[in-house]
Amino acid sequence: MLDKKWTIVLVVLTVILLTAGIKTTGKEGYESVINSLSIGFVVSSIFYFLVVYMPEYKRKKMVLETLKSQYTEFKLSCIDTFLILSDSQEYKNREELLNLSEFRRYFKNNNKRGENRWDAIANSLQSNEFYLKEIIYYLRMLNEEIRYTRNVVNLNDPEVFDFLNRLSQAIVRMESTEREYDDIKSFCSFLWPMFTGWNWVEGYRESDLIKDMIGRAK
Repeated sequence: MLDKKWTIVLVVLTVILLTAGIKTTGKEGYESVINSLSIGFVVSSIFYFLVVYMPEYKRKKMVLETLKSQYTEFKLSCIDTFLILSDSQEYKNREELLNLSEFRRYFKNNNKRGENRWDAIANSLQSNEFYLKEIIYYLRMLNEEIRYTRNVVNLNDPEVFDFLNRLSQAIVRMESTEREYDDIKSFCSFLWPMFTGWNWVEGYRESDLIKDMIGRAK
């Protein structure tokens, strides 16, 4: 499928040549040749949009929406686990923690035992293999969706493609996390930016970079 720029060019050419075809209808000489060529181009364009562009556009939209949904489910599943690990089950509306600023506000603060919630998560992951495997499983499922999207969707934006590729590679590295202190520290350092928007260049973002990149792929 043509990228957005060439699709716009094709639409403009189709409109121009349709106009030329209409104006040269019934004419003779070179104008009849222009008419034939113009109508032929317009018919081919219509055929392309109906047979190639629209089915591919719908498939791309569906795949990207599925990836976005999978990413949201990944975050909600992790949030459920984080609340358990930090002894914070009293937090009722977990969807609010999808908000980057709310997540960092809540997990930067202490739980009812006076322990920093994010530190409590790291400590619990180090001592509890079950929940560590659970989060790794959620990451693996997300990565499967990322790989599928990269394989079946024509990602015309090189920055989006490279970003998803790097994210996929980073997730693969995290899948080998063990319960040693250094492994858990790296694991939590990987997760924190995903839920809070942190990066070393801008500090804390107010929008979800992964979700933004998925949106750019449309």
